[in-house]
Formats: sequence, C-alpha cells, structure tokens
Amino acid sequence: MLSVVLPIFNEVENIKPLLDDLLEFFTKKNISFEVLAVNDGSTDGTDEILRKYVPAKNIRILEHHRNLGYGAALRSGFEEAWGDLIFFSDSDRQFDIREISGFLEKIDKYDFVAGFRKKRQDPWFRLFFAWLFSLASRVFFGIKIRDIDCAFKLFKSDVLKKMHLSSSGALINLEIFSSAKKSGYKFLQIPVSHFPRKKGKQTGGSPKVIIKALRDFFKLWLTQN
Repeated sequence: MLSVVLPIFNEVENIKPLLDDLLEFFTKKNISFEVLAVNDGSTDGTDEILRKYVPAKNIRILEHHRNLGYGAALRSGFEEAWGDLIFFSDSDRQFDIREISGFLEKIDKYDFVAGFRKKRQDPWFRLFFAWLFSLASRVFFGIKIRDIDCAFKLFKSDVLKKMHLSSSGALINLEIFSSAKKSGYKFLQIPVSHFPRKKGKQTGGSPKVIIKALRDFFKLWLTQN
C-alpha cells in the first residue's frame, strides 16, 4: 500500500481540489493507498473542509492544535503511515500527482526516489534563498543534490522510518539526504513539473521561517558532525 503524507497549513482554497485529484487518480489507477492529511494548526477554515472527508475510507486526518512546522507535520504523517511505500508532497497544488507513476516504476531498485523541479515556479527571492541553501548544503554537509527541498519524494517505508528524523521545520529535507548519505542509502533523482501557486499564501519565504531555518541548519550540522 502507498501512504501519501500531506502537510497542510492554511490551504483552504487548495485542499479540496487537491484531495479530489488524489482520490480520482489513485482510484482510476487501482492503486491501494491512504492519504494522511496533517493539519498543522490551520486557522483559515482548512479544518472544516478536512472534516468533510472523514467518512472517506482512504483519508485519515491528523490534527496539530497549533502550528508546529513543516517538518513536524511530515514526521507526524510518517509515524502514522501504514503503507510499505511513503510519498509526500505539498498541499499548494504546485505539483502534478500523476507524475508519481514514474516514481513507482523506479522505487524497486532504490531506497527512495526524489524529484527535482525542471523549472521552479517561485518568486525570485525564494529562488535566491534556495540557491544559497544548496550552496551551504554542499559546503557544510557535502551533499550535492539538484533540488534538496523539492516536495515530491517516494520512500520505502522501512528506509524512511530508520532515519529517525527530528527536524520540525524546513530543514527536514536536508536531514533526509544527510541521513541517507550516512547510511549509504541508494536514491534516484527524477525531474518533475512545477507550477505557480494560484491560490493561498506562501509561508516558506517569510523572515521568521528563514531565521528558524538558519538556526536549525547549524544545529543539524553540529549534531551530524
């Protein structure tokens, strides 16, 4: 079975069409799946929409009563996942779930498959910070990845759970690759499409998130070295 983990924070305009797309795609493909929708303290009415999906047999709602962070939301989903494969993506509809088909075809030969955005559709300042982050990851961690924080990754469940991830914020993707490097896990990078965010507000580029990411970066470096 495939477990799909969705970290969600204030996506009231995106979550219904996203869940509908997921249900339609996996049902048509006859793929055994579950969706773990992790509501990370949303305050915009996202929780009301999620509650409407509770009767759906393939969807489980996990609630954080306050915003704990992107990594914390992912970890909650990973811990509760029942599938032998675990996939995660963002809830802003900037990815096409249909592209998971290529990942499922390759996963047998790898511990995990990571996407990289062929053409990232984000504001210039997010692209700039992503470049700096990639450079710092190479210098401090020796990790040479095309797109570290691309939110389109598929794992064998036992591999992911052995990583014992601890990051609560955006650094969880770096922690994944750092753990993979230490453990010698084999992974493949595959290009994926990326689309502009049409609805909702991005939070990944806020000063608060960036400052926390910097603090967590050096904390992770100290613990990994």
